[in-house]
Amino acid sequence: MEERHAALRTVSKNAEESNMTSFRTVGFLTWAAAFHASAALAAWLLLADATALAAEGKPPQADRLSPVVTRPAGTFQAAWLSLAGAGEPCRVFLAWRDGKPVQFWSTKIQLPGGPKPQGVPKLLVDGLRGDLAVVEIELRLVSVWAPQKRLALQTLSLNLAASGRQLSSAWTLKSDGKEVSKGTVTGELRSDTDGIAAGQDWPAFHGVKSACAGPAYGKPLVADLSTARPVWRSEAVSLSGWGTGADARYRERTAFGTLCGGSSSPVVADGMIYLYHYLPSGDVTPEGADAAVVAKFQEHPVEHEAMRRWYSKRADVVVTAIDGATGRTVWESVWPGKQGNWQTHKWRGDNFVPAVADGVLVVADYSWNLYAHDAKTGALLWTTGKNTSISKDKGNIGPLICNGVVVWTSGSGTQGLDLRTGTERWKAPGSDGARRLKYNGKDAVLLCGPNLHVIDPATGTILAKGTFPSARLNKDGKPDIGNGAGPNLVTHEDWIVSFVTGKEGGQVVAMRAQGGAINEVWRNEVLGEMEDGHIGLTITANGRIFTAFKDKGARLIELPTGKTLGAVPEHLGRSNPTYIAVDDWVLSQPECQHGKQSITLFDTTAGTLRQMHEPWSPPHNDTTAYGEMPTTNVIVDGRLIVRGMDGTYCYDLRKP
Repeated sequence: MEERHAALRTVSKNAEESNMTSFRTVGFLTWAAAFHASAALAAWLLLADATALAAEGKPPQADRLSPVVTRPAGTFQAAWLSLAGAGEPCRVFLAWRDGKPVQFWSTKIQLPGGPKPQGVPKLLVDGLRGDLAVVEIELRLVSVWAPQKRLALQTLSLNLAASGRQLSSAWTLKSDGKEVSKGTVTGELRSDTDGIAAGQDWPAFHGVKSACAGPAYGKPLVADLSTARPVWRSEAVSLSGWGTGADARYRERTAFGTLCGGSSSPVVADGMIYLYHYLPSGDVTPEGADAAVVAKFQEHPVEHEAMRRWYSKRADVVVTAIDGATGRTVWESVWPGKQGNWQTHKWRGDNFVPAVADGVLVVADYSWNLYAHDAKTGALLWTTGKNTSISKDKGNIGPLICNGVVVWTSGSGTQGLDLRTGTERWKAPGSDGARRLKYNGKDAVLLCGPNLHVIDPATGTILAKGTFPSARLNKDGKPDIGNGAGPNLVTHEDWIVSFVTGKEGGQVVAMRAQGGAINEVWRNEVLGEMEDGHIGLTITANGRIFTAFKDKGARLIELPTGKTLGAVPEHLGRSNPTYIAVDDWVLSQPECQHGKQSITLFDTTAGTLRQMHEPWSPPHNDTTAYGEMPTTNVIVDGRLIVRGMDGTYCYDLRKP
């Protein structure tokens, strides 16, 4: 085994230096569509290690392996193309590494002249081959719900002639082996210069501080999100979130692109985007009735392998660093068998989201392992954890970084760890999650839960404390805080904003940390129905709270007073919403549990609430989370970064 690890290190190094261009499929993922094929070899060998261990009757354990970090080499190029000549033109994105195609994205599910989609359709990329002049893209048109089925196998062929940056020539489309349409291609190679500006970071789940808000931007955005310009699809492939994941009740849906990799959100720092997800290791050979399910999909190797991996006991932890200008993979870390595998549609726990600061990326997985990577290179700096299985619905929002200290919290206790070394600095009470806030004008950390504590990030000393407000008693006669202290709790300076639930509905509540205590200041006058007993919250730069009730719609509330400033009653809050703010603008996605993604822009600059346009559904294979914690969209430097069902996507919201 050690010899294999040495070989892996050699292969990983050579992958950065070679110009291998072979087309290779690893497992069910077309890794050639994810990153440079030479880098894929290292990942393939890692998976072979895991398979060998399984054959020995020994599930792959992370303490027998180390993560392999690949840094794909070679020239990265990307182009936007228009396919015309068979009805309405269709825009597609194509990317190459060293002249070999590695990624494809069509902004329409139905390609020109192709079969009409049904149900809840997705267009999946199964493979790419060719070079800069001739590209063939193997596609599957599927429906993931009502019906669950493959609708067509398609091959899109592109013949490209270059004149400077301009590309042109012809395309043809085959569906189930028959040519159905053809036409002309026009487009151009993209420039790589327009990256995310310095200081435009979204370093943790709750944004710059803990208000679900991005950094100050100060420039105009488009007034209608339907005019947002697609920029790129990430070279790296990621798996579905819980909201589109395949449950045991309908596991056969797995074959159609819905193998789950958890619902972590992306984070951004220094022009790079980071995402954690997991890949089921394939360490189980299904038997009996399970084998019969897998056998139904023998006809198609990608579908067959996805179904087989659904039954895995362990999963590979995958951490990807993505260039914000182009979507290319800068580095990717794969740690085989490091965490347990969990496949479901209904995960009701929180989701571990990375945090990044001062050049260090800290990642937590669903088995409660913690990792610190050098954010530029991916090198592993330190790790903690016991490589356990996953406990159903047990999770938190991930680590928090404040002033060089990693705050790592669970119900049983909280640790302050040195960002560079992982050395424990202090211990504090357990909590339901941590937030950044200001206390006496200085950076501090709030530990959430029935008991609230403000602590000094340097020492763990408790600076202020209080109890979370309650509107009722639970069955044990104790105050019931419902979901108020969960991931939807937000902070602004020394303000803490959440909600309480009672028999007559929910209310937005605000507390303040001052003078060693945390006390309730006000409750908004609106009593409203809350889907699944919770609502989402964000706070804009001008100190206004945005939320939406299931029955009374969107509300804008003044932070110091709790007064309602404006309302849009028809914009209803649904399950597991996510609201994010930039300057005085709010992007609302009121349904993040299941259903198609839909986002609306609101303006609060005049001190009232104004809906700017009809809801917009982004043109990518979307995904959602479940339970209490959504997969958060990220807005930095006028760009919207969204985790999809099969990768990360970028849209430009800046006015042209």
